[in-house]
Amino acid sequence: MKNRVANKAILQPFSVLRTVGFSSRGMQRFERYRTEQKRLNRDVMVMRWRDGIWCALSVPCQSPQAIIVDEGQQIDAYEDARACLESDLLPFVSLRWDIHA
Repeated sequence: MKNRVANKAILQPFSVLRTVGFSSRGMQRFERYRTEQKRLNRDVMVMRWRDGIWCALSVPCQSPQAIIVDEGQQIDAYEDARACLESDLLPFVSLRWDIHA
């Protein structure tokens, strides 16, 4: 089912995770994930939705620097993140790189 909330995601910088109040162990896991992604030339940001679902989103760092997450990708990320959170897992989601003419 397509959730109306799922296609209205808000992108925020990685630094927002530091203000949420995760344990030091949880933040270490986020920092390790961010470091691993930087080695792959990817950046990590936070995507969240109004109903409290969120994820750490890995995106390619290639030029141009604009990032567009279409509705289909937002819905897929929402469903993946919700499943992770319901299973008590950290929601790490990766956005693939597409070039459109």
